[in-house]
Amino acid sequence: MEERKRRKPDRRVEKTKKSIHAAFVTLIQKKPYASITISELAEEADIDRRTFYLHYECIEDVAKEMQEVARNMIVRKMESRGDYQIDTFIDCISEVVGSKMNFYRAIFTEPSCARFLDDAVYSLKYCILQANKNSSLDETKKEYYAEYIASGIMGLYGYWFRQDCPAMDLTSLTQLAKSAMSESARMVT
Repeated sequence: MEERKRRKPDRRVEKTKKSIHAAFVTLIQKKPYASITISELAEEADIDRRTFYLHYECIEDVAKEMQEVARNMIVRKMESRGDYQIDTFIDCISEVVGSKMNFYRAIFTEPSCARFLDDAVYSLKYCILQANKNSSLDETKKEYYAEYIASGIMGLYGYWFRQDCPAMDLTSLTQLAKSAMSESARMVT
């Protein structure tokens, strides 16, 4: 069987997508996600609408791709550390959040971006369940505890972002999230 060669990504496509992503970040900071139009996004990205449609069908496709990029950044960070514990996951979330603070502030505070948060809760819940595979709790209780803990940690980030002038920096928030998680996780084991 013949092996397929992987094509190198086209740098023009990558550049265009980066431009679209940057435009999306700029616009999401200015207005609600649901009111961003393709025309506005194309104008902000300095491309025409036809170019947008070469890569995406709708604004939702851009949002989904950016969600996937964020998730993949966290996974790559965890893989590079070789550690899949919850503390590492929280550290990675904070690193990703810290790299694009204004974008994530918009994501955590804009109600129409709830799917980003749902994805983060789901990913964290998965890590919690993986880290507690040998728990003596029955599967149903384990699921509920993991959902509670994951939602709580994401809630901490959301609460932090909703404050005009947070009382703590991102590093302190990261430590608080890890501490809260470890206290709650003891209930699961």
